[in-house]
Amino acid sequence: MRKILLALLAAATLPASAQGLYEKFASRVTRPDGYVCYRTAEPLKIDGRLDEASWQQAPETCPFSDISGAGFAKPKYETKARMLWDDNYLYVGAVLEEEDIKARLTQRDTIIYYDNDFEVFIDPDGDTHQYFEIEVNARNVLFDLMLTRPYRNGGSFLLQWDCPGILSAIHCEGTLNNSADKDRYWSVEMAIPRAALTMNFDNPLKAGRYWRINFSRVQWLKPKGPEENWVWMPTGKIDMHMPDRWGYLYFSNHTVGQGTDTFAYPYNMEAYKLLWALYYAQQEYFSKHHTYCNDAQKLSTDVSTLLEQLPGGAKLSLETTSDTYVMAITLPAEKASYKLNHEGRFSYTHGQ
Repeated sequence: MRKILLALLAAATLPASAQGLYEKFASRVTRPDGYVCYRTAEPLKIDGRLDEASWQQAPETCPFSDISGAGFAKPKYETKARMLWDDNYLYVGAVLEEEDIKARLTQRDTIIYYDNDFEVFIDPDGDTHQYFEIEVNARNVLFDLMLTRPYRNGGSFLLQWDCPGILSAIHCEGTLNNSADKDRYWSVEMAIPRAALTMNFDNPLKAGRYWRINFSRVQWLKPKGPEENWVWMPTGKIDMHMPDRWGYLYFSNHTVGQGTDTFAYPYNMEAYKLLWALYYAQQEYFSKHHTYCNDAQKLSTDVSTLLEQLPGGAKLSLETTSDTYVMAITLPAEKASYKLNHEGRFSYTHGQ
C-alpha cells in the first residue's frame, strides 16, 4: 500500500457537498511548471554522458516527485532532467540516482517499465490527443508508441510507431546488473527528431512554440513491487496519461548561455484551470448518472463565483447530449476562447 503522509490538504477530509470545485479536485488542478528550452551551442555527441558545455548550462528541472502529488513520500532516489534543441532535434538528458543499476529486458517494444526505466511523454500541439511516449531502460532498450488519446477517453496506442531517427544512449556510473557493488547513477541522453513528431507538414520545433511534456521514472524498490512512479509534473493520480497535467515546454531562440527568457504561460491559466476542473466534475457526474450534466451550477455551486474571478466579461457555455458535451470559456477582454469536449480534447484560440 502507498502511504499517504499526514499533511494532506484539509479539504480532502470535507464531505463533497462542503467542498468547492477546486478543493474537490485539488490534486488535479495544480498549475504545471514551465521550462525554457534553449538552443544547443555545439553539436552533441549522444553517448549518455551529458558532459558538453551546452548540457552543463541547460537548466535542470526540479527533482522528480511522487506521481500523486502533495502529501506523498519523497522519492528514495533523486531524478532531474534537462532539455535543449536545434532545428532537427529535441534533446532530453536525465540523471537518475541509483544504488543498484539493473535492466534485464533486451527486445525493443517489450513493456520496458517492467524494468526500472525513464519515460518521456510529448504532446506537441497541446490538445491532449495524438501524443507520444518513449521509454528506455539502463540497457538502452526502447519502447516507443503513439497514443490516439488518453486511455480515460477510450484511447488506444499504436505500437507500430517506432520513433524514426531517434538517437539514444545510456551511461552508467557503476556496473550494470551487479549487486555486489554500490552504484551512483545512470544517465539518459536522447535526440528526438523533429520529423518524427511532425503532422500535416507543420514543423512543431520552432522558436516561440509551446509543447506539453512530462517525464516519469518507474522504480521497483522491491522485486515484486509495488512500483514507484516518480515524475517531473505530478498528475494527481497514478496515471501518466493525463496530458492536461504535463509541464509546458517553451522553445527559446536564445542559444544556451547566451541570453535568457523568463517563462510565461501561453494563455490564461485560471481559465484553463476552471475548464479542467469542470471536466473532472463531468467525469464524476457521468459515472454516477450515466449522462453528462447540462448545468454547470449542478456540477459545483461556486462556478459563477469562479467565473467572476476571470477577466471582465468571462462567459461559460455548455452544450450537451446524453453522451457528449462541449464546454467553452470565452474571455472577450483578451479575445480568447478555451474549449474542451467529453473526450478531453482541448483547444485555444486567440484574436478571433
